[in-house]
Amino acid sequence: MKNQVELLIDAKVSLGGNPYWDQETEILYWIDMMGSKISAYHLPSGTDHWLEVNQLVGAFIPRDSGGAVIALQKGLYLLEPTTKEVIPAFHSEPNLPEIRFISGTCDLAGRFWGGTFDGRNRRPWGALYCMYPDHTVRPVLVNTTIPWGIAWNLDYTEMYFIDSPTRQIVAFDFNPETGSLNNRRIAIDFSEQPGFPAGMTIDEEGKLWVAHWEGAQVSRWDPETGEQLQVINLPVSQVTASTFGGVDLDELYITTGRYQLNEKELSRQPQAGGVFMIKPGVKGRSQPKFAG
Repeated sequence: MKNQVELLIDAKVSLGGNPYWDQETEILYWIDMMGSKISAYHLPSGTDHWLEVNQLVGAFIPRDSGGAVIALQKGLYLLEPTTKEVIPAFHSEPNLPEIRFISGTCDLAGRFWGGTFDGRNRRPWGALYCMYPDHTVRPVLVNTTIPWGIAWNLDYTEMYFIDSPTRQIVAFDFNPETGSLNNRRIAIDFSEQPGFPAGMTIDEEGKLWVAHWEGAQVSRWDPETGEQLQVINLPVSQVTASTFGGVDLDELYITTGRYQLNEKELSRQPQAGGVFMIKPGVKGRSQPKFAG
């Protein structure tokens, strides 16, 4: 049992994030949010390949039809499976080049949800967008600062959302047919925790796993009671996100960064910017793909 944190990929990227496990291909996709590369790590062979997209990248989610939806600096794009062409689908803020995507995931209906933020001054100019399978896009939440975490409960009747500077995880009633949100409430108070809440995922028991940005850990929470259940400490401070993967979905893959760490900090955190793995004793669930 791999019940201790291990370094899976010593990537040393600036800001790793938004991992996605493809159960069919056994590939872990993840990105460098301060770069323009998407990593595809094939678990059985241990090989890691990169896709260059020539823009700052926020998320990469495979499509049911092949290819992927990619959240980039200038908006949302579709990667065609046969031609490998990257086709623009949505430009978020064409007059505000500092606004870019930082997060992205899909719900059970195959809708893509992604958050934007002001990458320059961290002003509350961000938004949470939803792109439907027909490629129409609507803003769902506005005036966010760093909308980093998005997850749903097991039956997709609740959505959990993190705007990192608030140090809160909020919950909404979620309509799985329409994608509408209602009844906003605080599910977890993060104000006394080390660091800021960043990316999150959910396990098969309906518990949330939250990355601690500048907090050197991932923690497990009961969103119904707000209780912290488990803590996984990491040898790096900038923990960004996690996802379950592996053949049995019993491995937790954790992305990290080394963004703006000085030489002294890097000497103490030589593995910063790598991808870590642990078997935490609980399984996750398969991540939906984009249906468009």
